[in-house]
Amino acid sequence: MSVSKIVSKHSPIYHLGFFVEDAMAFARQHHDLYGSGPFIVMENFPIEHIFRGKEMTIMITVVEGWWKDLSIEIIQQHTEGPSYFKENGRYGFHHICFSVSDVPAACKEFEAAGRSIQVTSFDRPTPYAFIDAREQSGYYIELIPTVDPLSQIVKKWAADWDGETKLFRTLEDARKG
Repeated sequence: MSVSKIVSKHSPIYHLGFFVEDAMAFARQHHDLYGSGPFIVMENFPIEHIFRGKEMTIMITVVEGWWKDLSIEIIQQHTEGPSYFKENGRYGFHHICFSVSDVPAACKEFEAAGRSIQVTSFDRPTPYAFIDAREQSGYYIELIPTVDPLSQIVKKWAADWDGETKLFRTLEDARKG
């Protein structure tokens, strides 16, 4: 199967991912430019995964918001050294994300089409993988099994949001509903 058929099979795009130096500042700029938001902020937490065959853990901050029909995922890495975010050698747009029914099976489809798997994390509560599509498109493709609950909370917040009040929210806000 060609990559375009695999991508079409898993469309539409669920979120856009950005790797940035300062997640909060980028989220504010994205809001000011596009009207995105509100955002949930999850600071300094570890992500365990396999990067190019090597087990590793990195510390990141994720700021996730809503824009039109898409989730916006903004990642800031706190750990020194190589990672699947730093591999691209720059800050900015990093990946698109699709929800698939079976992440390992979708990875096999991409591998059969000649694409390398950059990152896997299949044994987490929400498994995920990154496909290296930089040669063709300049970015990665992330695969997740379902639309995650936090994104759905942010989407709900966005539906009732006035566009300004409480741009940044916490996990505690999410627990409250």
